[in-house]
Amino acid sequence: MPILDNEIVWRPAALMSDVMPTQNGGRMSFAQLVSGVKNNLFPDVSQSERLAGAVKWRKAFIHINSAQDTALLNARLFLDALTPAGDFVTFHPGAQTDTEDQVGSRPYGIGTLHSDAGGGATQIQVACENNSQYTSLQPFRTGDLVRISDRPSTGGAGNEEWVQLTNVVFAADFATLDLATPLANGYATANTLVSTVYEQASVVAVGNNFALTSGTGSFDSVTVGNFVAHNKGAIDEHWTLSFFSDTGFTVSGVVVGGLPEGGSTSADYMPINPVTGTPYFTLKASAWAGTFQGGNQATFDTIPAAIPLWYRRQVPAGTFSLANDYASLAIHGESA
Repeated sequence: MPILDNEIVWRPAALMSDVMPTQNGGRMSFAQLVSGVKNNLFPDVSQSERLAGAVKWRKAFIHINSAQDTALLNARLFLDALTPAGDFVTFHPGAQTDTEDQVGSRPYGIGTLHSDAGGGATQIQVACENNSQYTSLQPFRTGDLVRISDRPSTGGAGNEEWVQLTNVVFAADFATLDLATPLANGYATANTLVSTVYEQASVVAVGNNFALTSGTGSFDSVTVGNFVAHNKGAIDEHWTLSFFSDTGFTVSGVVVGGLPEGGSTSADYMPINPVTGTPYFTLKASAWAGTFQGGNQATFDTIPAAIPLWYRRQVPAGTFSLANDYASLAIHGESA
């Protein structure tokens, strides 16, 4: 079954702090960030921050919250709206467990056309959301894929193109982008957005690095379906399976500790994530072979079906106040 729109959800990180970078970010929590809810990710900007300027970071995950273990393919992430206030937001690809002090990836940003671009053009000028800061951040770079569009990301009237950049030059008021292929359509400055695009080939829960220590027993982790991490319930975890008899075993994780339910080689093992009510993973009974004994052990990893992202919000000094400020990030993808 294909992945439905409502099965793609945004989740916050487990840690949040504006004073300790090592305590900001980390693993995915299973709370949900609901679009349009005030302060669902960033706090209000104080008067002192508006006057002096400020930079804050928040981590979020795009989670494929589907009971089907289908992969989201050819995922493309991009900002699809300018912030209406004087601040600006870029996003940075993250890692499953990194914290603010470990952010090292480049930013992705957004701008508007500085001048009209006709069909067939191989160069455009983009007024970045905050061009003076974009010159140092460089969220547009040679080799990037960019989305050029005068229609909403959710569809509707207008055009949309995805074009590779062959060169980028930042000036005081705009960036000049050279395009690998000519524009198929013409675009006006009034309603055209240009965004750099982060691409990920596949988003799906993964189980890997299965290693078994046993002289006479084995587990076939290669055959499809024998060892499955599930989109809805999988977490970023290193698991240890410990035999206490010739068939019985316990399982523990570095983060979650010992699981309440043990398993047996004679039955499929599907321990439940208590937050989602669905399995973390499945070990098929048919994959076990040979003879086991107490003390045998297996280790393996699971990775959730989630894209970790960092949002960077910068408030330039002297920014005006706005009650309904927001940032918007879109994702496009395909599923079978």
